Amino acid sequence: MIQKRKCSICKNSYDKSKLFFVGLKCYCSAECGAVLGLEILNKKDQARLKESKKKEKAKKVAFYKKDLPWQFKTTKDVFNRVRKLQEYLWFAVRGIEPYCISCLKEKMDWACGHYKTVGSQGNLRFDEVNTYLQCNRYCNKWLSGNISGNKNTIGYTKGLIHRFGEERGAEIIEYCETNTQIKIWTCEEVEALRMDYLAKEKLLKVELAGYTAP
Repeated sequence: MIQKRKCSICKNSYDKSKLFFVGLKCYCSAECGAVLGLEILNKKDQARLKESKKKEKAKKVAFYKKDLPWQFKTTKDVFNRVRKLQEYLWFAVRGIEPYCISCLKEKMDWACGHYKTVGSQGNLRFDEVNTYLQCNRYCNKWLSGNISGNKNTIGYTKGLIHRFGEERGAEIIEYCETNTQIKIWTCEEVEALRMDYLAKEKLLKVELAGYTAP
């Protein structure tokens, strides 16, 4: 019985014994063989390109793991997200609409506002006691944190007292004011912190699911 097989290129059926095989594929003529050869070469080129991109990505990852500014930025993004989620949960548990720590406005574009800036006290850049929910555009950006307030707002300092009461608010302020030691961060330390906050982020999202989103 003559076994038939389709050419991998033209798809016409031929006696299997008259076909030329390259691996699992076959061709019937020089023309189809040339096309099949190009396909094989293209696949090899694509495989080499994929492998090259994979190696390049690995090099970048290895480089950035040792790049402190990149570690700061990447961890800052995660930390800020977690602090906002923690703040949403704090308000949700108490049945309160989230409001800005320094202007008391609600339903804003929120940011993770630092009481002591990263520039002035870098040791508190990832400190939860130093960060609270703040409106992004007005207080955080336009007023550079709005620490002292103005004729329209109470400011961050009074906002801490307003939110937490005299005793706890004073404790937070004193903690931030007195923790002025210089912190020498390492890439490994910042990366480990990021991994920790990524885990916290997942748990917070689950916990917040039981409350109305802010």
